[in-house]
Amino acid sequence: MGVCASCGTGFAPLPSRARYCSNACRQRAYRRRSAGTSTVVAELPSYGDVFVGRESELAELLPLLRKHRMLTLVGSAGVGKTRLAVELARRARRAEVRTVELGRLSRPGQVVEAFAEAVGVYQQAGVALRTTLLQELGNRRVLLLVDNCEHLVEESCEVVDALLSRCPHVQVLATSREALRSMGEVVYPVHGLEADAARLFVERAGTSGDPDVIEAICARLDGVPLAVELAARLSVALPELAASLDHRLDLLNGLRGAIAWSHDLLTADERELFRRLALLPGGFGLEIAEVVHGGAVIGLLTALQAKSLVARENDGRFRMLESVRLYAAEQLEEHGEHEVTAERILSWLCEKGEPGVSSSILTPEQVRALHEEYDNVAYAFAHLVAPRDDRRLMLATMLLRVCFDRGYFAQAGAVLMRVLHQSPADARYRILALEYASLLASHEERHDEAVRHALEAVETAETGGQDLIMCRLFRTLAGAYDGLGDEPNAAASLRRSIEYGVRNGNDVSVAVSSQNLGWRLLVQGDVDAAAVLVEDALPVLRVHARQDVVAVAVHTAGCIALERGDLVTAGARFAESARLTADNPRAALESVEGRGLVAMASGRHELGVRLLAACQQMRTTWVVPWEPWWRRKMTAALDLARQSLSSAAFQRALGAGRAMDARHALETALDKEIVRHPVLSDRQRMVVELVAQGLTNAQVAGKLGISHRTVESHVHNVKTALDLSTRAQLAAWAQSH
Repeated sequence: MGVCASCGTGFAPLPSRARYCSNACRQRAYRRRSAGTSTVVAELPSYGDVFVGRESELAELLPLLRKHRMLTLVGSAGVGKTRLAVELARRARRAEVRTVELGRLSRPGQVVEAFAEAVGVYQQAGVALRTTLLQELGNRRVLLLVDNCEHLVEESCEVVDALLSRCPHVQVLATSREALRSMGEVVYPVHGLEADAARLFVERAGTSGDPDVIEAICARLDGVPLAVELAARLSVALPELAASLDHRLDLLNGLRGAIAWSHDLLTADERELFRRLALLPGGFGLEIAEVVHGGAVIGLLTALQAKSLVARENDGRFRMLESVRLYAAEQLEEHGEHEVTAERILSWLCEKGEPGVSSSILTPEQVRALHEEYDNVAYAFAHLVAPRDDRRLMLATMLLRVCFDRGYFAQAGAVLMRVLHQSPADARYRILALEYASLLASHEERHDEAVRHALEAVETAETGGQDLIMCRLFRTLAGAYDGLGDEPNAAASLRRSIEYGVRNGNDVSVAVSSQNLGWRLLVQGDVDAAAVLVEDALPVLRVHARQDVVAVAVHTAGCIALERGDLVTAGARFAESARLTADNPRAALESVEGRGLVAMASGRHELGVRLLAACQQMRTTWVVPWEPWWRRKMTAALDLARQSLSSAAFQRALGAGRAMDARHALETALDKEIVRHPVLSDRQRMVVELVAQGLTNAQVAGKLGISHRTVESHVHNVKTALDLSTRAQLAAWAQSH
């Protein structure tokens, strides 16, 4: 059994040294090489400085990584395990590398979520996230870099063992302060740098100096990279630094001693900011740093960054190493500032969630802020907010909002429901919590409960005169009714949503509700009314809405064009929608299917079957059901293709489609040649010629020796492919061709 070097599919190679499962994959690999693009998918942390040393370790580790499926780098805090693992993964050049960051987690239940988020797996109603994770990675070739396992060793080991036993192409590279004791685990101890410590010191200090003094400093620091970097970036004069080490730092006390020594060299203002940042484990931007400090911080943050007590990430946010943050938290307690700092953070976080209370739709920037602060919100909910503080409702809602986007929601949903039941009826954030309780119930297919929560939210808002959010609440109610199968009330709720939105000038929210109503009208057969709504909504959404929302509306526009027989427009819309969701294969499914329908309508039956079969396979794996109207389209198209193709060709196309992965299916769907002038099969041409002579379907069937139903299918397929409505038009086309 071989594995395709392009798409990763297993196949029986013939000849035995074949590297690709098909000519298409061979050509795709050739195009990538010719274009100079890499086929490696690597999501690894990036660093703003160079990697120094560790060549002997890398020379030992690379063969171990090639030979074993489970390799753990073990060492003390600050010894450089993560940096070494990232460099090792980069040099290994695996086809796909994903990073699973566990350092920020605080609860065992979050481990599976972290693995799922790293590889793009989403929770489905009624299906355990771990089950979905194992299904997704069952045939995927991926190296998982699992970082900072030490505080969740047992939970990490359980997930890793399950992956290694159920997913034969998954490989794990872990870092931890202790071994995971996973099956087949190879443990590699990581120690401090030796000769390379001085090189690291000089590189990080940005200047050279007396080699003997530098060697002495690094020896006293035992070559621990973090301690060396802290010393290097604080080195004003090497002799004074060496003297300070003699009196102020004893490495036998561990990394805490190095941090304490660095802290003692800070100014009073730097120390104040340093300790107040301790309550932001999810990182921070300038805005919240200024809030906790009570004034401008850019100069202070620059100083802390220069001394390696905070680090600036690629997205511009700052973060403390966990060991540094814990030391800062001790200082915060010692100075009696925990309570006031916690209150400032809580107020600021709830301010970030406030648009959900007062506006009809969140902007992309507001949604991005919720994602950025997710870890801080989780920490604030668990450690900072009082048990009877109404702000727990807001924090729980913010957590669930982000979890919906990330694809796992069971744990966050349970937290929200518990807090909702404990909160009084007049709690400030109750309406928002009720709305998200409705969304949660819909996701979990508890549709009666979803309607009940949404109705209570609407009624409470109406009583309180909160008109500005009514457009959004009625849209949520429509979704709940839709899950219940109550189409009249779903449509009526969307119309109420649009009425409120127009009245209050909520253009973007009106556009979202119009698109939703347009889809419902399309499904009910009112194509023209649907087109009016969607065509009005699209320009607004393109300018103001998030990319995923735009993609949904563009897909609906593609469906409308398909119903009207405008294959060129339909193909373009489905392609646009697919590109908008290219980074989320699950969201791109319907757009890929749409391109398959267009391919079939254009006469490219085998291509269409491949795309629909690929999506069908992915839906089964990911437990993603079809919307009933859309499923009928898929079924009808496959039935017509089965009649138009020979049995062997149809089965061949099915098999090829089922072997595609998500990336291959998307690339195929975006083929620019997918819409072209239809080419009729020989049998179809014979049928058309006889129809053009004036024969009925029964007469054509008798003349060709086939069934009457088969003739009907051929006539229907040809008229669809040629965008014709009547037999007279078909006859005229035959005469002109």
